[in-house]
Amino acid sequence: MLGARAKHELTGQDQLRTIALDKGARFLFGLQWTPLLGGRPLHAGRERASLLHATHYLVSPEPGAVLGYGKVTSAKELRSDLLHSAAMQYARTHASGTVACVLSHAQYGYWVVAAHEGKVLVQSDKWCVSREQAEELLALLTVRFPDLDVCWLSSFDVSAPPEWLLSRPDALSRLTRLGKRRAPKILLAVVLLAGVTAMSFMRALDPVRVASESTPSVMMRWNEVMQRVAEMYPIHSPLHIDRVIDEWRQTPLYVAGWKLKQIQCESKGLEWRCMARYQREHRLALNKSLEGVVPQGWVFRAFDLDHAVLTWTVQHAAKALNLTSRHEREDWMSYLQEVSPVFESIQVGAATRLAITAPIDAQGAPLARPEAMASWQKRSVSIKGPMRSIAALGGLQTLLHWRTLSLSVDAMSGVGIARSQLVVQLIGDLFETIQ
Repeated sequence: MLGARAKHELTGQDQLRTIALDKGARFLFGLQWTPLLGGRPLHAGRERASLLHATHYLVSPEPGAVLGYGKVTSAKELRSDLLHSAAMQYARTHASGTVACVLSHAQYGYWVVAAHEGKVLVQSDKWCVSREQAEELLALLTVRFPDLDVCWLSSFDVSAPPEWLLSRPDALSRLTRLGKRRAPKILLAVVLLAGVTAMSFMRALDPVRVASESTPSVMMRWNEVMQRVAEMYPIHSPLHIDRVIDEWRQTPLYVAGWKLKQIQCESKGLEWRCMARYQREHRLALNKSLEGVVPQGWVFRAFDLDHAVLTWTVQHAAKALNLTSRHEREDWMSYLQEVSPVFESIQVGAATRLAITAPIDAQGAPLARPEAMASWQKRSVSIKGPMRSIAALGGLQTLLHWRTLSLSVDAMSGVGIARSQLVVQLIGDLFETIQ
């Protein structure tokens, strides 16, 4: 049954196409994409790709890791270690906003790719047999992302590819090959013995060259790595969340036949990018009525005759995470238990060790983590409840990185004191040092 399921999940692999550019780069169009949940995305991605009988795969970096995989059947391509994902190359060259591209090909049809903040959308990277089918796929993507910016390109020419394919292939767009043949055990033993012998001989000749780096240098290299990881997870205090919600209060609930339906904000660096969705509920309602009350600095955009969005940015609503020192552990569990009655739900995931790739020394070997450096773990956190209950989180003293903060109007969820028409949901991660 498991094998049958995996085969069924790969039914889209007949759309996988390889296009080689004149400059030699080979790109795969039409991979399958799926989100990766939980910790250790690189390990989970490889395991899932193997389970699905894929020959090649790649994993986008956290947060919001996704797996791209495909089954290459060409013998020449199976031997190649230089295949790149066209969708990931597109996403890496469009690191901000929500964008889509349609590329027509005389032989294969219309290729549709979409990316949000540098991540490939799992519904995209697909070939469509007609323009109408491509437009239907874009319509589905637009339901989720109303501000999707679509670019239609002319017929594909390998001698004059799109600008984002002209740039040097991104390292993260390179696919990893699965299912390589393993050498016989006796050959592995011979190679291992030869390696050990050579290493011993080199150490005897030049002990200085293989000596470990000095402690200050190791600490500096690890600090650089930790800093890069920390930049991916800005921390949001209750004051930062209050600043975002204060901006919400500027969005009118009703305006001349227009009604607010939802607000969604996403964390990006030290700022939040927000969008309010409005629905036209009266036949006499006009776009200019809603556009006339847009706060200064906000952007109005009509989606269709009956839907419109307002977009804006909340600046300086986060702080940097410091991973180089230990953080005093707080009893945040008891606090959440105490305030849980005023929320519809509070969900906290199991702790997983924060994945950090060790820096390497001059010989390419990973440097050991300094004993004085803190080890970290993170947990997924989701909180949902009335907008008025957010004030109860003011006393929560722990390191939290919120990815999304949303408000649903007329949701009417929850029971008792947690029941409300204005429902807020926060989704993110909690960080703590491992004691």
